[in-house]
Amino acid sequence: MEYRAITKENFYLKEIKNTCRLILKNPEITSENLKLSLKESDSLEASSEENFKTKFMSINRRIPALTPTLQKFLIEKSIENSSFINLYSILSVERLIAEFMDEVVKNKYYNYDYSVYEKDFREFILSKEEQSEKVNNWFEASKKKMIVKIKNFLIEGGFLKKEKDGSFKIVKPIIDEDIIREIQENGNKEILKIMLY
Repeated sequence: MEYRAITKENFYLKEIKNTCRLILKNPEITSENLKLSLKESDSLEASSEENFKTKFMSINRRIPALTPTLQKFLIEKSIENSSFINLYSILSVERLIAEFMDEVVKNKYYNYDYSVYEKDFREFILSKEEQSEKVNNWFEASKKKMIVKIKNFLIEGGFLKKEKDGSFKIVKPIIDEDIIREIQENGNKEILKIMLY
């Protein structure tokens, strides 16, 4: 899995729910005709052709990480559970965010340190610059935007909560056992391990 600067992408919980709903209602939809089906149904609620393209590229990368059972859970479960499943799909395809969860959030939690500060995000990106030529070659603006994306995804996923002083508190969402079991049996166990720290 490569590092990608996903500066235009968002959490897209509503859009991925709509996509899962469309796929489950129409079993004849394949990865080949998904784009056309999403466009015809306006499931991504895109404001322009460019917006559709951005949303589709994101959703299309994430969907393969979701088994039909996880797709069903994503639609039917509470917002906390749905957000967990969506974040799972993101971490399954976005190496930088998965590594932040593993190397920063999980490590801090293990050491009974439940706060993440601006310097933690900057130090993480600096360490990735040293490890990866690809990250090192990103523009400064892209690196700053990626820090914003990491924060937003982990807040929306239910793992970080912004505090009044500007720091972030690590929180651990309570997730239904059947979701965890489905990922353990049919999903990406490594990503699940990162998320369950």
